[in-house]
Amino acid sequence: MKRSLMFLSAAVLALSTAFISSCSDDESGGGSKVPPAKIKTIAFNDGFAIESWAFSYDDQDRVTSISNVYDGGDPATITYTYDDAASELTIDKDGNETVYALDTEGRVIKEYWNEDKTEWEGYQYNSDGRMIKIFEHYSGADHLKYDLTVEDNNTTHRIRYEDDGTTVREDREFTYTIGDNASGIHQIYAVDSEWKNIAGLYGKQSEKLVEAYVRHITEEPGTSYGATYAYTFDDKDRVATQTKNGTSSGGTFTESWAYTYYEDGE
Repeated sequence: MKRSLMFLSAAVLALSTAFISSCSDDESGGGSKVPPAKIKTIAFNDGFAIESWAFSYDDQDRVTSISNVYDGGDPATITYTYDDAASELTIDKDGNETVYALDTEGRVIKEYWNEDKTEWEGYQYNSDGRMIKIFEHYSGADHLKYDLTVEDNNTTHRIRYEDDGTTVREDREFTYTIGDNASGIHQIYAVDSEWKNIAGLYGKQSEKLVEAYVRHITEEPGTSYGATYAYTFDDKDRVATQTKNGTSSGGTFTESWAYTYYEDGE
């Protein structure tokens, strides 16, 4: 069962010619790189409701605001305010402000949980700018939450720890297609958000598009939950839709995402 989850179904493997042209140069030299493009909108459908986000950027390609619509309701605005002198970012969502510490590359290294900044969630990156650890700091100590393994510029394992920071709850193992993730679509969900990861705020995403994942759950060693991914592409070989079909303790599920991008000159 584990092996079958590590590979896509025949339908997923038989992707359109758009997928083939979106791949990096292979051994035959027949592929071409997909140029990066800024994500303009994301629409997420979990089978219950559709939620969308429309992103605005500044001249440094940083997100400045997001128009958020849930299930056809009125748009709400999420605002980003950067304090370059203090290396901080404040995000205002529904009147709730959260302050983030940024490193010299503009990546989040702390999400503060209180006003006196004594408790936070912290993030570490490798030398290539990809996230490798998440920890929670409270009671004067760090508690490891996620440990990420990066191989060939792709996150292959997302290890989740219990609150003690030492006991492994789950090792989520990812495999990848040959298709480029040129626009940095977030697929690992160490930072569990559809909108925070845009524009590199939490480092570089995996270089390739996810093919599938398997969940190795410590307390349920006999299970083999996981998911496979299918894609469609636009006329510039960018991901237009992504569909995830998976299994969990609650049964099967399907989630889908639709993407649009800013074009040159916008």
